[in-house]
Amino acid sequence: MDMTNFKNNLKDLRLEKGVKQKEVAKHCDISPQCISQLELGTRNPTGTTLLALADYFNCSVDYLLGRTEDFSSPKSSNEPTSAQEKELLIALRSLPTELQSHLVKHIKKLAKIYKK
Repeated sequence: MDMTNFKNNLKDLRLEKGVKQKEVAKHCDISPQCISQLELGTRNPTGTTLLALADYFNCSVDYLLGRTEDFSSPKSSNEPTSAQEKELLIALRSLPTELQSHLVKHIKKLAKIYKK
């Protein structure tokens, strides 16, 4: 199997999220060297690693492997339903993890205020 799409998709997702290889590795319980080798295409991912990466980036394994251009994860039941929700999700995913958490807290506060 040609892993060119995988290595490119993995690196693109990591850069879009603004995280270092070390952070991805820590979350996926693998070494930073493994992430580097995966991005260089000198190593193929195990099934466990593929699942961990898909969970981390909230995408499907098929997307990571380049088998589909559909980013969505099939196990996610809260997929965006409108163009506006998709736009927000794309923007959120492009932010560093720390900023994502901060923004989610603010959105929850706004939702509470709006419900009152």
